[in-house]
Amino acid sequence: MTEFIERAERAGTTPCFFSAGDATLAAVPEGWRSLVVADDTIVDLPGLEFTGKRWGAIRTATNRAQREGVTFTVSRLVDARWGVRAQLQAISQLWVGDKDLPEMRFTLGTLAEAEDPHVRVAIATAGNGDVDGFLSWLPVYGPGGVVRGWTLDLMRRRPGGFPPVMEYLIGMSAATFRDEGAEIVSLSGAPLTHEYPPEAGAIAALSTRLSDLLEPVYGFTSLHRFKEKFHPRYETLHLLYREAADLPRIGVALTQAFLPGATLRQYAAAGLDLVKRDED
Repeated sequence: MTEFIERAERAGTTPCFFSAGDATLAAVPEGWRSLVVADDTIVDLPGLEFTGKRWGAIRTATNRAQREGVTFTVSRLVDARWGVRAQLQAISQLWVGDKDLPEMRFTLGTLAEAEDPHVRVAIATAGNGDVDGFLSWLPVYGPGGVVRGWTLDLMRRRPGGFPPVMEYLIGMSAATFRDEGAEIVSLSGAPLTHEYPPEAGAIAALSTRLSDLLEPVYGFTSLHRFKEKFHPRYETLHLLYREAADLPRIGVALTQAFLPGATLRQYAAAGLDLVKRDED
C-alpha cells in the first residue's frame, strides 16, 4: 500500500482505495480518512445446510428445478461447448440491450472476465438444452495462494426462463463449493447503495445522485434484498482517501470507472451530467 501511494503521488495522481476491508483500513497511513461505501455479503460454508423455515425459498427453487428437469453445472467458461458459450453471449447481450447505459465495470465484471481460466461459471440448463441463467464466480485466495472461497460476479438470466433460477444457481453453487472444502462465498457488495453520513460531503452527494439515476437501470436495492435470502453476515467496505480535497476527483474517477464505455449522449439521456460538469 505504501508503494502504491508513493507511486501515485510521484505521478501526480490521487491515491485512494475503494471497497477496502477492515484490514486495509488499519494499514493506511496515519491521518487518512474513510467512508463506508458498502457491506460485503458473506455466507460461511462449513456446516451449511438449507434446512429450516428461513431456507424455504432456496429449497423450493431446488425442488422445482428437479421437477422441471433443470440441471446445474459449474465449470470453466473456456471449457464450455460452443453452443453453450453462444447462449451465454446472447443472454448477456439481451440484458445489456434492455439498459439505456452500457454494462457497468470496475467492481462488476462481464463475460470477458469470465473467460479467465481461474473463474468458474455456474449454469442452469432446461431439459430442452436452453440455458436459463448463469453466474460467474471469482476465486478468493488465502495464504499460500490456496483458494478459500468464491465471489459472485456476473448474474444473468434468460427472459421467460426458469423463474427462481438465481436462487437455484446460488444455492447449488454454495453447496458445491462447501463439498469441495471452501470456507466462504461472497455475494459481493452492491455498489452505491450505502447511506452516507452528513459529513461525507461531495462524494456522498455524487454517489447518491449516481445511485438514484442508475437504480432503475441496474436495480442495486432489489439486488441487495435478493441477497438477504441467503442470510449472509456483513463485512464493511470502505473508501479510503487522504483528505476531503481529494473527494471531487475521486468522484469523477468512480463515475468513469463504473461506466467507462458510456458516451456523453448516454450520460445526458440518463440525466447523468456529473462527469462533464465536474471536469469543467
